[in-house]
Amino acid sequence: MRSWTDGPSDAGNERKGMRSPPSHPLCVFGPWKRLAACWPLLLPVQVAAQEWGTLTGTVVGADSIPLADARIQVAGTGPTVASDRDGHFVLARVSPGTHVVEVRLLGYVGVLQRVEVGRGETVAVHIVLTLAPLPLAGVAVEAEAARLPAMRGFEERRAAGGGHFFNRAEIARMQPRVFTDVLRRVPGVQIQSVSGPFGPSDVIRMARTTGISGARACPVLFYVNGTPFPVTSDISINQYIVPEDVVAVEVYSGASQIPSQFQSNLLNARCGVIVIWTRVGNETDTSPPRP
Repeated sequence: MRSWTDGPSDAGNERKGMRSPPSHPLCVFGPWKRLAACWPLLLPVQVAAQEWGTLTGTVVGADSIPLADARIQVAGTGPTVASDRDGHFVLARVSPGTHVVEVRLLGYVGVLQRVEVGRGETVAVHIVLTLAPLPLAGVAVEAEAARLPAMRGFEERRAAGGGHFFNRAEIARMQPRVFTDVLRRVPGVQIQSVSGPFGPSDVIRMARTTGISGARACPVLFYVNGTPFPVTSDISINQYIVPEDVVAVEVYSGASQIPSQFQSNLLNARCGVIVIWTRVGNETDTSPPRP
């Protein structure tokens, strides 16, 4: 029967007719001798384990509030970890050397941060993410030009006819020096120069025939922003109204043309009515110019 013994030497075993033991000592020696024999093989593994570094840190927003679910990775290599609800994260088994840590979170600008990790070292980093600007696509808005409520009525009466109408754009093209310059081109309107308490001024009349006395100048009634605006015979409307403030003018030369809202039996509406619309506060007539 053949058996393995701890003989004095391989040569002695051969003389006794025994086979030599296997060449690897792990296969033949007892537990203590085996551990001693294994130590040279285990040592590189332990040294390699001691060479890894660890990267730990916190991810916060610009307001220092911790950010959860941020994705952290050593750029180009290694696994990706997520920050917890306190913004903390740990990246284990980081090889020694210089690395770039990439941190990403939806809605925030990504960050690349350079870190130096030594052998067996734990490195702590603090990452601050800023909100990413949201790109907005261009929006085309199409709408009818806004108008003052009074201007809607102006356009309706203009469409119905029966008078003379001027909007802001048309008045601007006239380049009037004073308000009465707007009225000079209206048929039947007379502009008379008179002397008043403020010096010479222009007074508006309508040329028409009234009563048994025949033709005579008939003073008109002014409305400003829908309200009667009486003007004495020796003071010009120019003392109260300047062209820059006017957004629209309506001129009705006879009683048959005057809309019901501008008729007055107590005043001289029968001689004609001039309706003036002015800016109210910061409002302006934004209706487009008419051809």
